[in-house]
Amino acid sequence: MPGNDKETPAQEKALQVLSGLIGKKHVGGRTLCCLVGRQGSGKSWLAKRILSLPEFGEAKYITVNLLILDMLKRDSLFKEIFEFNALSLYADIKRFGTRFRHTVHNIVAEQLLPEGLTILDHLELVFALGMDPITTWYNDAVGQQRILLVLTGRMAGQLCRCGQHTLTRGDQPIVELEA
Repeated sequence: MPGNDKETPAQEKALQVLSGLIGKKHVGGRTLCCLVGRQGSGKSWLAKRILSLPEFGEAKYITVNLLILDMLKRDSLFKEIFEFNALSLYADIKRFGTRFRHTVHNIVAEQLLPEGLTILDHLELVFALGMDPITTWYNDAVGQQRILLVLTGRMAGQLCRCGQHTLTRGDQPIVELEA
């Protein structure tokens, strides 16, 4: 965890599983995986640790919420989102429709490594904007591209719950990091 350079037993177990799912030897087809855990379980620390581990090959860490907030500030069409009422946020965001979802997808997709592992962390804002990260970047994880989605959430049987949201793509591997 912060200040340490050694994994906890739970993180070590998660690393072993992740290495088999998205390690540099695992390419071809679709390679999209999720790392989930409660807040404070060490997901971000582990994701950053992956950057220095040879079994994952070339890797890049992206803080998605910062990319999206920057996009919202810069794009005059989307600036009004900051003024939306929290109670009507979902209804207000629906007005932007497909263009908004495509813009968010493209902002992040521009950052993806063409070959290697891209770690997309801090995806809570994606849910708040009415998007499902698995369906958003599913088609980007092909061939030599590998994507790890890092989400604050928990498993409930075969379902992954992130706050009020349930991930809709059940065929992607999900590794749960228990504290």
